[in-house]
Amino acid sequence: MWRKFRASSLARLDDIERQLSKLLVKQQLDYSTMSPSIFAEQVLKIKPFPYQIKLLEDPHKRIVAVMGRQSGKTTTIAVKAVHFAVAQNGATILITSPSLRQSMIMFSRISSFVFTSPLKSRVVRSTRTIIQFDNRSEIIALPASEYFLRGYTAHMIVADEASFMPEELITNIIFPMISTTDGYAIFLSTPWARDHFFYRAFMNPNYSVHKVKSSECPLIKPEFLEEMRRNMTETAFKMEWEAEFVEAASAFFPQSLIRECVVNDPPLEFIASLEEPVPEGEYYAGCDFGKLEDYSVLAVLKREGDILKLVYLHEFELGTPYSNVIGHLVRAHQKFSIHKVFVDQTGVGEPVLEELQNQGMKNVEGLTFTVKTKEELLTCLKIAMEQKRLKMPYHLRLCQQINEQQYEYTKSGHLAFSHPTGSHDDMLWALSLGVWSSTREAPSRLVRAW
Repeated sequence: MWRKFRASSLARLDDIERQLSKLLVKQQLDYSTMSPSIFAEQVLKIKPFPYQIKLLEDPHKRIVAVMGRQSGKTTTIAVKAVHFAVAQNGATILITSPSLRQSMIMFSRISSFVFTSPLKSRVVRSTRTIIQFDNRSEIIALPASEYFLRGYTAHMIVADEASFMPEELITNIIFPMISTTDGYAIFLSTPWARDHFFYRAFMNPNYSVHKVKSSECPLIKPEFLEEMRRNMTETAFKMEWEAEFVEAASAFFPQSLIRECVVNDPPLEFIASLEEPVPEGEYYAGCDFGKLEDYSVLAVLKREGDILKLVYLHEFELGTPYSNVIGHLVRAHQKFSIHKVFVDQTGVGEPVLEELQNQGMKNVEGLTFTVKTKEELLTCLKIAMEQKRLKMPYHLRLCQQINEQQYEYTKSGHLAFSHPTGSHDDMLWALSLGVWSSTREAPSRLVRAW
């Protein structure tokens, strides 16, 4: 009896101590009077760089941030969102981007800050996409889709990779959500295409604009940036590391055309693994082979009427043995019940094609890459894009590879394609082979029509 009484008393004491601890935290830290940069240092134990302090302390209600890679964009905005949530009572902060996967990157950073700091005692509810605090404020991660966003009223909206969101979603859905609260809108993105709201906002004198090159980050050495400059195309380097809006004049697929293929409403998400359930449908695939310098890539598309949806994209690590690639293709073929597969038959593709057929993939065909077949492949892909028949999830590297493909006319009048030194186009060719395999009409007729 005494032991049970003693255990019960100790449990009650522990509960009282926890309640007192929460009360002391609330009494000692008044977040509403603490600036975001001080909050970052004292509560989250992060020492922001000068350009991060400038963004954290920015009081404007319309903010545009274009920042180079690894400059701390996600960290800075995550801190700003967390501070706003605990400093304001009953505030709703929405984190949105073209895909839920992208939204979750920032939300994961937010969760890490909350649950590794004293703020964890303030959390009353936590799910995969929602954090609610005891002051009735909440942070919610959602894909940028009218289907998911409509109905919310927000006090702060963070639109990540805003360049890839439809303009009408921003103007007709996002802005109305902050109309009655006089809320804040923060737009972030990789520089992409000038015929879009994000670029106009970047140039708008009424918006507070933050442009940060990666070279401004003290953690990134100049030698590393020089290495990246040598390993990448000039266009890609300017976009990713110098935060510049650029596009090669000879790009066969314009950035604006690529953006129109990114599905937001409802958002199209990749099937992340062959272990996931796959809905029934009519599937087609394309595979480009590489090993040491280039990547092997598999692209699977689902046909719905005349629409082709890219549902699976797998890039194999450099050095992956062809036997592993073959095994993965066989597994994908079984999983999706693929109707038709086209693979790159050039060079090493010939024996790989034979082995795939030996493994029971009777509907796999090879295509040898020549100037003529490349022209037909990419023209077929471009037709599908221009006719709005190709839909794909947001995937920045895929978009960049498509955009980096350049063209010129040969003496015979054909199109010759190339990608700049330091870039890759394996995803592009896998995608084009997948579209080719799904084309019901004779490809040559499509090319002539175009």
